[in-house]
Amino acid sequence: MLHDDRILKNKFAYFFTIIFVFCWIVFFGYNMFSIFIEGRGFRKEYSLIKVPVYVLYFLILPLLIMTFISIFREQRKIFLYLNVSLLLVLIFHSLFFLINYPQSKKPLVYSISFIVMNVLFVILPGIIINYCKHHPTKNEIDRVGEKED
Repeated sequence: MLHDDRILKNKFAYFFTIIFVFCWIVFFGYNMFSIFIEGRGFRKEYSLIKVPVYVLYFLILPLLIMTFISIFREQRKIFLYLNVSLLLVLIFHSLFFLINYPQSKKPLVYSISFIVMNVLFVILPGIIINYCKHHPTKNEIDRVGEKED
């Protein structure tokens, strides 16, 4: 790819995005394998959210795979796929939080850990990746020699 057509600002951003998306693919892939193939299923308290969780699994994993492919193809759709999948991951985590919150022995600690873990592993990396989006300059001096049709 040409230097001007890059989608992220630097190599670290590419590496971070690849590792971040790959780890989420492994997480959701392993969970899908254990639930659907091995038949481990859910505990009884999760029977209320079984269908929404299945729907989220079948939405999140393909979106993450499409994000991963878009990174290597250097398509701008990476940000759309990534942001939608991160939103769905937050919804996914919130479903489990709402089921487990009434049963927790220390609700304040459980709430704080839920917020901190989602900020550390979902929101903050998403913000970093979106911040590293490359915006080509519109300055005429920087664009000397480029063809415009």
